[in-house]
Amino acid sequence: MLWEQVRKAYPDKWVVIEAIAAHSESNFRIVDDIAVIDSFDDSMDAFRRHHELHKQKPNRELYFFHTSREDLDIREKRWTGLRKI
Repeated sequence: MLWEQVRKAYPDKWVVIEAIAAHSESNFRIVDDIAVIDSFDDSMDAFRRHHELHKQKPNRELYFFHTSREDLDIREKRWTGLRKI
């Protein structure tokens, strides 16, 4: 599913989505295919669902956005420093 299709199917909603296919371009994540996991009226409900799913499977590429956004502007964050091994 494309973001335009998500916006039409879930107007004025907060959606938790998973990037099924995505690539990086100029420090932005470009999502080519989206699966909608859940939709909400409240941003905190969407945040909690996103957090819960991310905790269960941290390797999934999950996001939450409001469908009023025309574009998904997902800036990639570069992590520097040490991580727990």
